[in-house]
Amino acid sequence: MENGTQSATVDELVEASIKVFDAEGPSGDVSLTRMFLMMHSWYLSSTELAKTLLAKLQEESCSSCRQLQICHLIKYWMSEFPAEFDLNPELANQIREFRELLSANGHNHLSELIDIESVPSYSWRHQLGEQSQSITKKSKKSLLFDHLEASELAEHFTLLEYRSFCKILFQDYHSFVMHGCTVDNPILERFITLFNSVSQWIQLMVLSKPTAPQRAAVISHFIKVAKELLHLQNFNTLMAVVGGLSHSSISRLKDTQALISSEDQKLFNSLVDVVTSSGNYSNYRQRFSECGGFRFPILGVHLKDLIAVHVALPDWSDGAKSRVNLVKTQQLYSILQELALIQTTPPSITERNDLLNLLMVSLTQYHSEEDIYQLSLQREPRKTERTMSITSSQTPVIAEWSSSVKAKTDPAITSKHIQKMVESVFKNFDTDGDGHISQEEFQSIKNNFPFLNTFDDVDRNQTRNRTNCTGTVTVPYMIHS
Repeated sequence: MENGTQSATVDELVEASIKVFDAEGPSGDVSLTRMFLMMHSWYLSSTELAKTLLAKLQEESCSSCRQLQICHLIKYWMSEFPAEFDLNPELANQIREFRELLSANGHNHLSELIDIESVPSYSWRHQLGEQSQSITKKSKKSLLFDHLEASELAEHFTLLEYRSFCKILFQDYHSFVMHGCTVDNPILERFITLFNSVSQWIQLMVLSKPTAPQRAAVISHFIKVAKELLHLQNFNTLMAVVGGLSHSSISRLKDTQALISSEDQKLFNSLVDVVTSSGNYSNYRQRFSECGGFRFPILGVHLKDLIAVHVALPDWSDGAKSRVNLVKTQQLYSILQELALIQTTPPSITERNDLLNLLMVSLTQYHSEEDIYQLSLQREPRKTERTMSITSSQTPVIAEWSSSVKAKTDPAITSKHIQKMVESVFKNFDTDGDGHISQEEFQSIKNNFPFLNTFDDVDRNQTRNRTNCTGTVTVPYMIHS
């Protein structure tokens, strides 16, 4: 079958895929076969495809050479898309039962080719991008937001989001396109929640400062973080940071905005231009296409592209639904294949586990849109008496895909990160090793968590059964405070 073919029956696609293999394995261009194996679920379930292949393998006219071709095709399917077999017990059982049948009939050489037990768990994808080494030397103030270099914060935002991105499978994209939302799609939902959490945390960090000069300094710092994200070619987190700084709760702070230098304002405007939705994100698409090496897409843009293709083009090219629309299949495949390739190109970043844990816990501080806006009004009250409602607190540069997902935290995961974060804090701040943090040190740490309980509250809670407060905080009470 030629690559320019615009339609084909399912059987024609299956036969074309079988012919790519010989008795030794792939013998030709596997691009069409790979596309078919990845995209078949748009018009044929995996169990139906397996049933078709196994039926062909058992035909009386099936020669020994053709049997090898079919088994090599199944082997290729398992090796290229292992998650499909790991997540679909019915599919795995089909292959397992047929393998046992082959062995019982003395076809051990065929049985060995389709060894379903050798298929790895899809959890192998969770480890992508974790090859970087940890820093062994740490400074006492290295965990504080106020002391973090913009580049370091940008790098660790990138690590967090990229690792979350690498957990997304084809099945998650397919589910999102078919449903138009993240229903029953926890992996993709968690990624979108992380995106929203970055944007919200930035707003909270700005609004945690009581004076306009302090807030302006935080905004300027995050503008520099955004610049570093662009340098890292991380467009997704760049969108989150720009969105947080463009949010109405921040943009309305006129006294604060007036203190931001013209240079930073100019830089920020240029960053907004990169991720603006104007021209169907034409500026972003141009920049992204020119990137080499590691690059991190604005996933929402590509999800919208998937939905646009799915809605615009039919699955079948004929009314009888007998011929697959390969034009649609190819367009969807091009988008999904690009996203899959990005998952195999991790960023070259030196990792610091203490900072990653601190950021992860920081990003779990969920507040509603109204809460944040009310905090903004407290910082800079309206200067007129007219009533003003929150008609649109979401900046237009933020893609619609992110706004419908509310933050949901997994208590077990959050608890794990909190414990690791507290251990890192004590390793850096408990200089005498007595297991206590002083009030001064606690206040520095609290800068990363704008609405953490006060030191006095934590100290009072841990000493309810004592006569006097100790003036220090211990590990157990910081974890539970």
